[in-house]
Amino acid sequence: MELHPEIKEDLERAHAALRSAQRNFEEGDILTAANRLFVACESAVYAFLKLEYGSVSMSRERILTRLKDLDKQMKEIYDKSYDLRVQADYGRVSKQLPLTTENVQVMLAKVTEIIQKVDHLINNKMSK
Repeated sequence: MELHPEIKEDLERAHAALRSAQRNFEEGDILTAANRLFVACESAVYAFLKLEYGSVSMSRERILTRLKDLDKQMKEIYDKSYDLRVQADYGRVSKQLPLTTENVQVMLAKVTEIIQKVDHLINNKMSK
């Protein structure tokens, strides 16, 4: 089986955004780190959902609905990373997770796990 180009692009974007988030975090820029963290998470989620459903456009609401059915933990991390991003980008009040250095660090680890999980799922599907 050959990997669909969109899935490959999403996964590459996830890895690049995660590297950027880690670099910004290490430099003490948690606002940019939170933004890049969401991009990494969202891109990995896109790859995951495209792997499951094929290439379709997805609104945030559709993503949440599909994740709720497929992977509740991934949905929770996606939601929390989004919450951090809107706080960082727009100064909004936290709905789930306050924007702190500690929370960004925890979410870096969780988003890394999601990307690794999606990598693993793709590798398994490709080897069949």
